[in-house]
Formats: sequence, C-alpha cells, structure tokens
Amino acid sequence: MSKESILPQVRDNFKIDSLVSKPQNIGVITKEEATKLNATLFEFSYGKCEGGFKLDIFWAVDSEQKVIDCKMLVFGESELTAIASVAGLVVKNKNMQEILNLKEKGLEYFLRENPNRAALPKSMKFLTNVVIDALHKCAKSYLKEPIEDEVVDEFSGATLNFIKESIKNFNIQTLEDLIDYTRAGAYDKSCQYIGAGENFSKYYLTDILRDTLKEIENEKKRGVKVSDKAFKEMNIDEKRVAIEAIIDKHIRHMLIMDGGDMEILDIKTNGENTDIYIKYLGACNGCASASTGTLFAIEGILKQKLDPDIRVIPL
Repeated sequence: MSKESILPQVRDNFKIDSLVSKPQNIGVITKEEATKLNATLFEFSYGKCEGGFKLDIFWAVDSEQKVIDCKMLVFGESELTAIASVAGLVVKNKNMQEILNLKEKGLEYFLRENPNRAALPKSMKFLTNVVIDALHKCAKSYLKEPIEDEVVDEFSGATLNFIKESIKNFNIQTLEDLIDYTRAGAYDKSCQYIGAGENFSKYYLTDILRDTLKEIENEKKRGVKVSDKAFKEMNIDEKRVAIEAIIDKHIRHMLIMDGGDMEILDIKTNGENTDIYIKYLGACNGCASASTGTLFAIEGILKQKLDPDIRVIPL
C-alpha cells in the first residue's frame, strides 16, 4: 500500500471542521493549575512524530481518581485535533475504570454531525481508534498496570494487542482494512507478510489477522448463540440473549461514554408486546434524559433491530 493510498479522504462534517478551527481541551495543564483544582497532575505520551501522530495527555486527577480536567497536545492530521477535543470532554469526571470501558464506537458517535452517518471515512477510522487506545494506555499507566508493548510496526508504533483488538472491534477481514484501521505496515511494508519488505519481522499482519479471526470464530462457538427464530417465536431466555446482543453492539457504548450503563431486570410477554424492564447504572441513573431521549433511543434501536412491539420500561 502506497503512502498516497492512506491519505485522508475529503470529509463532509461541520462539527469536525468547527473543532479543527476552534479546538477545545488542547494545550497543557501545569502542576500549579492542577493544585488549584485540588488535584494531582498526570502526564502520558502516546505515539511519535516520525510515525505521523503523537498525543501528549495531561490529566488533573482528584482524590477519587476521577479526571476533573484534561488537555492534550496533538501532532498529526487536522482531524486528530477535533477527535482529541471531544475525547478531552468525554473523559472529564470519569474514573479510570470508566475510561478503560470507553469504546471507539462511542467516541465516533460523538463526532457525528448526522447520527445515521459515519463521522469520518473509513481511511480515517484509524484516528478515533488510536485516541481510544491512547486513553486506555494512559489509564493503565496511572493505575500502574502493565501495558502490552509487543511492537509489531516500529514506524507507527502499533502493538500486537492494539492490532488484535482492532480486528475484533471493526470486524476486519482483509489486510488492506487492517492497515487502514491501524496504520501498521502502511509506510514500512516489512511487517505485512514475509517478503513484503526488506526486513524480517517478529510478527506479520497476515498471520495476526488469520490467528485472530480463528480466535473470534472459536469464541463464537463457545459462546451463547443468538437464535435464528423470529423474535416473537423465541422463548424468554432466547429473547434475553437477542436483546443483550443488540444492547452490546448498538447501545452500551453510548451509555458508557456518558459514564453510565444499564442492565435488564426482567422480560415479560404481554399480548403482542415484549416488555423489557431495565435499570440504569452510573451516571444514567437519575439523568434527566434517561426517561426521555435516552429511553426513546434504546427502545427505537430494539424496535428496529428486533421487533416493533418492544417496550422498554425503566425502574
């Protein structure tokens, strides 16, 4: 893949354009500023300039390990500034575990101008992907947890775990998509496959892709299978599995981005209707929109994906 082939496509997103021209949460936090907030300063660097991107993260962390302020210094494509602006907003008032639960899908959703249209073209998905990876590694570093550091591509700094997680998160099936989403092997082809470049590599992307896809397939075989029956023909247990699958895929990441979550308490069949009783967790519990906008969004997705006669009832 040539360097030209991974250059960003033209975007059509006013929200991103606005954040590029007027960025937020960009800059540094000093020790003095953190002290005034009754917090301690934590710094973390991710990526490198020679690889095309770098993030210097500054967190003001309070005594409960919550990030009460966040700023970043950014080197890379202009869109990275917009993504970092939103990421800085997203992590505020979250603790380390909540940050570790953040997903790329949630960050990308926040960047959308139209909820039904992707914020960025596929060739730029890499940017939201690395920002989430940076936030995860920053949280692990703060908690003094080990950070996986098996580097696959020295140029981009892409690690083995980052590549495997990208394959799982984006359902990557081809080498070309793997390069798009991770930038591994984009400039130095040596790690793509044996003989692709001048140097030998400890890991090759084609091998990682093959092995990870096998892992995914094995996990599916071991896991609970969603019934292929029509939703109304399922029993309660089968409905629960189908509902949980939709929540995990389309809903949960949005709640987690706001510091919340949800759990299913009960499912009942009332005539043609399937009533799903839920409990909001974290920041969603008591949130004003939990009984309006958030509820309508959850119910709407379940109606669209499973059955129009679903009703969601928060308790």
